[in-house]
Amino acid sequence: MTLGKRIRDFRKERGLTLKELSKQIGISYSFLSAIERNIKKPSLTTIKQVADTLNIPITYLFSDESEGQRVGDKLKLIREGRGLSLAEMASLTDIDKEELIKIEDNEAQPDLDTMEVLANALDVTVRYFLGKSTDQLQVGKRIKKVRETRGMTVTALAEKSNLSSGLISQIENQQTLPSVESLENIAETLGTSICYFLLEQEDIEDLLSSLSPEVRQMLGDPRIQSVLRAVRDFNKGELKYILNHIQFFRRNRDMLLE
Repeated sequence: MTLGKRIRDFRKERGLTLKELSKQIGISYSFLSAIERNIKKPSLTTIKQVADTLNIPITYLFSDESEGQRVGDKLKLIREGRGLSLAEMASLTDIDKEELIKIEDNEAQPDLDTMEVLANALDVTVRYFLGKSTDQLQVGKRIKKVRETRGMTVTALAEKSNLSSGLISQIENQQTLPSVESLENIAETLGTSICYFLLEQEDIEDLLSSLSPEVRQMLGDPRIQSVLRAVRDFNKGELKYILNHIQFFRRNRDMLLE
């Protein structure tokens, strides 16, 4: 079931018209109608407003038990992948260990603020928790796509990622799912973000939503864009060479510019 259809179903269940709900949320009638028809994609802020107005947990608008992993399953998967104990996670997030246990056991649904705290601590996006389960994201196909774009063989990717060729082949053929640690190794080798493999969609909107505000601001700087265009075809070794020169220049800037 799509996000728009869930919003419509909950709205009707609450006995609200489109105009009534849009007025309570503070958005236009036409925009809400477009969301329900899956023509427009709302921001997380708007989705939270919808959930608050309908008096339901935000997770109800994204998934149900029949659609694979829930928030708790995803939280446990990535926490263990990071090598964090529940006690360590509680310390990082200031969330009680008992509350974390309830979330991971899917006995409690975290609100958006809690998910943002968890996402920041685990270095993922909120969309990781709200999107489709990892087995529905076709992670393997995305890995294969990036690998082939880089002109890299399965064997080369396996060697550089410290994984077996057989495991890479199984992952790319959707026969198994990589651990978070393996996925991070693959992402680093391919020069991409782990978020790309975990995003629900590959479109630019989702990609940008996975970036921090600081990174998005930098990407809007024409000077940064010029640098990125100049180095976009460089491999890892070439980039390291350029970065070493940049660091040397920064350390000796005053002397070099005299």
